[in-house]
Amino acid sequence: MRNHKLRRGLLSLSICMGTGFGLHAQSLDLGGFKNPVEQAVLHNKTIINAQLENQKVALDRENVKGKFLPTVSANAMYGYLNSTADVDLPTKQLPILGTPIFDGSQKMNLSTQIGMAGVTATQVIFSGFQITNGQKALEQKFKAQSLLTEAGYDQLAQEIIHSFDQLMLLKEVDLLINDSEKRLNKEHEKVVKGIENGFAIPYDRDKIKLAMLELESKKAEVQSNRELLLFKLEELTGLSQEELRQVTYQLNELSLNLDQATQMNRKELQALEASSKAYDYVLKKEKGAKLPQVFAFGNVSYLNAFGTDLTLKDVPHLGDVKFESNHLRMAPNFAVGVGMKWTIFEGKAHKTSVEKAKLDLQINENKLADTKEKLSLLQKKTEVDYQLALKKTKVNEQQVAIAKNNLHLASRQFEEGLADVTERLESENEFYKQSLNYYNQILNQRLAATELLKANGNLYQTITR
Repeated sequence: MRNHKLRRGLLSLSICMGTGFGLHAQSLDLGGFKNPVEQAVLHNKTIINAQLENQKVALDRENVKGKFLPTVSANAMYGYLNSTADVDLPTKQLPILGTPIFDGSQKMNLSTQIGMAGVTATQVIFSGFQITNGQKALEQKFKAQSLLTEAGYDQLAQEIIHSFDQLMLLKEVDLLINDSEKRLNKEHEKVVKGIENGFAIPYDRDKIKLAMLELESKKAEVQSNRELLLFKLEELTGLSQEELRQVTYQLNELSLNLDQATQMNRKELQALEASSKAYDYVLKKEKGAKLPQVFAFGNVSYLNAFGTDLTLKDVPHLGDVKFESNHLRMAPNFAVGVGMKWTIFEGKAHKTSVEKAKLDLQINENKLADTKEKLSLLQKKTEVDYQLALKKTKVNEQQVAIAKNNLHLASRQFEEGLADVTERLESENEFYKQSLNYYNQILNQRLAATELLKANGNLYQTITR
């Protein structure tokens, strides 16, 4: 028996060295995922909301830009005025009569109705560069937020690819189960005939039947997992399950061009760089608040005081003197000019705003430096993981080849009565196990490849270019 096992092991090793598993590395071609990934970006509510939020920044930018445009306002007013006044003018003597006038205080009563209407226009000429720098700051903020939104595309793309890869893994598992079923059915038929002819025992038949029932259980598990993955992809992409089922491909390695894959293109870095420019413009804007603001203005108006009654009380020699006016009309009235507003002192408000802008700029610079360091480490880690995954795949490939050869050998020995049913089923289970490990490792290798692309910000770009 010892010699028999040694002979079987040597035979397996010799066959393994002479043949390969038959699956080879696939050149990088992620273009097939373009439609599902683009549909997912359009369907994802988080991304949609982020884009809507960024539209608010665009509107703020237009609002600031509009501050250079003239402001035109129209106003109208009607009112009734009633006033009592007491006026004490210097006393004067009439030259000929010598009669004093304005002797003592003079009381008067005025009542009138007033109507007024006008149009006023103002326009900023110089704002201390606050408007210009504020507009530029919002432009960079818009750019930064757009880049941060795009940064989420890679994560979404990887999730979709990995889900499809899991579906393809289940397809390979289906094939493994079907192959095992065919072999076990064949063995089961032989054992049943052997029992009828007295060459086998019911124990062998029951062991094979138990193995076949385990395959049925695995089938049900695979189907359940497939349904869950399809529901997940349906939710991610907005595509129907019928469309998703049409996506099919061979689950092979993803081979990367490392020079291209490791080029740093992370949107987060670009967003922080844009944020630095935005904070720099904010700082310039706050500093500009110390400069004077110059504006131009123009006004045209209409004024009419009508139904006017004026009574002078106790005028010497005349008593009460009443004056009436049908209207006092002033139109058109024009006013144009240039004005300036210069805030010389406002406590510590200006200084505080400038210091806060400096702190925001420094914080962002620190975030940028920290992010560069972390991404550099992540870049190296994902590259090492990718290389390790390739090596593991080669090892698993050889393990499958050995398990396959051992399965063939065990089947022949079982037919010839040189191995019992337990050894035969062990070889079947081992082949299934090693094959499943191989495809799981292919899945991990593809995940490592997409992780490397994602770490450098190149996954979505690679898929959609």
